[in-house]
Amino acid sequence: MTEAALRFATPLGVHLVVGSDGERIVSSDFARPTRSRVMRPRDPLLRETQAQLRAYFARRLTRFDLPLALAGPPFSLAAWRLVAELGFGEVVSYADVARAIGRPFAHRGVASAMGRAPLDLFIPAHRVVGADGRVRGAGRDSMRLRLLAFEGYRR
Repeated sequence: MTEAALRFATPLGVHLVVGSDGERIVSSDFARPTRSRVMRPRDPLLRETQAQLRAYFARRLTRFDLPLALAGPPFSLAAWRLVAELGFGEVVSYADVARAIGRPFAHRGVASAMGRAPLDLFIPAHRVVGADGRVRGAGRDSMRLRLLAFEGYRR
C-alpha cells in the first residue's frame, strides 16, 4: 500500500509530518515549517489524525487513539506501548516505566528506548523524566522541553 502524508502546522513553531499506510501511522517527525501549502488529507486515517492533533493542541485530547506501526526489540516495544498510554501532562520516571514493564532495574534501558522512540508525539517520550523530575538529555530548545511546557510541566 502506498504511503500518504499529512503536514500539520503546530503552535510550537514546527510542523509534524505524519505518514500512513492507510491502516496505521507509519511515520511521524517534527520538521521545520515550509512554504508548501497544507492540504486536507484524503486518507481517512490521516483525516482522523488531523482531528486528534487539533484536539491535542487545543488541550482537549488527553491521549491519542490511533493505530501505530511499531517495530523494535520486545523491551523497547513494551516501553513505547506503556508510554503511549500516558495522558496529556502525565509525567513518569524512567524507573517507573522499568518497573511497570517488569524490568525494575532497567531504567537505563528505558532511557535508551525513549531516545530511539519512533513516531514523534504519538509515542510521548517527552513525558518520561529522571527520578528527580528533571528532563534528561534535552538541549535548551529541544522539542521535549517545548512539549512538556505546552502540557504544563514545570520542574
